[in-house]
Amino acid sequence: MILVVDDDRSMRASTLRLLGARGYTTIEAASAAEAVQKTSALKPDVILMDLHLRHGSGLEAARQIKAQQSLAHIPIIALTATPPDWDEKLQLFAAMLVKPCPTAQILDAVAAALPP
Repeated sequence: MILVVDDDRSMRASTLRLLGARGYTTIEAASAAEAVQKTSALKPDVILMDLHLRHGSGLEAARQIKAQQSLAHIPIIALTATPPDWDEKLQLFAAMLVKPCPTAQILDAVAAALPP
């Protein structure tokens, strides 16, 4: 199961369609708080997270998820139009994708992050 987190409804919908067409089970969240809540409750296999959300920060949500021992193993792929310029991303994120990114790049990152 893949959690797609983006406050832009059309971006979220297109990502959900892309993943669904490839046979992935998906769930969605529109805010950082919703992402943390759904991750805690549903424990997805991978999270695709926009870093710049209107209601909260994707970076802060990633920190909260990684701080919980039962969730820390879940790979988070950052999706952002403006990548941050810090090294913490290497610890928090399995990949950093810059929007707009080709669908093949999203699919490759998800495939690489999924457990064997």
